[in-house]
Amino acid sequence: MSDNGFFRAAGISIQFGGIKALENVSLDVKQGEVHAIIGPNGAGKTTLLNCISRQYKADSGQVFFQGKNILKLKPHQVVSRGIARTFQNIELFKNMTVMDNMLLGRHSQRATGIFSDILFYGKARQQESDFRLKVEEVIDFLDLQAYRNRIINDVPYGVQKNVELGRALVMEPRLLLLDEPSSGLNMEETQDLAFWIEDIRDDLGITIILVEHDMRLVMDSCDRVTALDYGGVLAVGEPKEVVKNPDVVKAYLGE
Repeated sequence: MSDNGFFRAAGISIQFGGIKALENVSLDVKQGEVHAIIGPNGAGKTTLLNCISRQYKADSGQVFFQGKNILKLKPHQVVSRGIARTFQNIELFKNMTVMDNMLLGRHSQRATGIFSDILFYGKARQQESDFRLKVEEVIDFLDLQAYRNRIINDVPYGVQKNVELGRALVMEPRLLLLDEPSSGLNMEETQDLAFWIEDIRDDLGITIILVEHDMRLVMDSCDRVTALDYGGVLAVGEPKEVVKNPDVVKAYLGE
């Protein structure tokens, strides 16, 4: 495995009870690429993202991001280092507006203390104004203008998925982890997602790791693919190579 200096996971293993969810999994992601993690249900894809983002504590292994091992960090420290993520199941505050949900993501960048925030003067007031400007930029980027002040419960599912993506983007990450971003989307929404993934990489300069079942989206949007099965790596390479790999075909379709 090459040490490209941007993102490298090596020998990640974790088990729950007697079940090995990941066993000696390695992942090498180059800066500026879209890298997919594919595999059948139960392959360990989301578990790997959870280990990277520190939702889970790996039993062994190392994860280097921009030259530093992040496996000893707490989840909020991983965010402050420049890694943001979305979740397989939407994790939004249903009774808050689109704007307020996205502002919560921006508040991870807060540089003021609790007392100045409570009094809301000086630097705290300017900071809140800056946060709102950044959120407005992302709202425009994802075409969410019409939903800005709508309650999450009152907007369509596809819009909720975009709001969660927007909440991650307002953190201004250098690495974005997307867990099943097309899940529950119709064909048109999935096509829009493919364009946004390309723009996120090309216009915003964000490297992306995504877990995805929609192979059309993977083929259209991803530079490289890592295929998992039973917690281990089956194949790594360009999408057109990986989908033809006999072990990958067997994992998806059986003997």
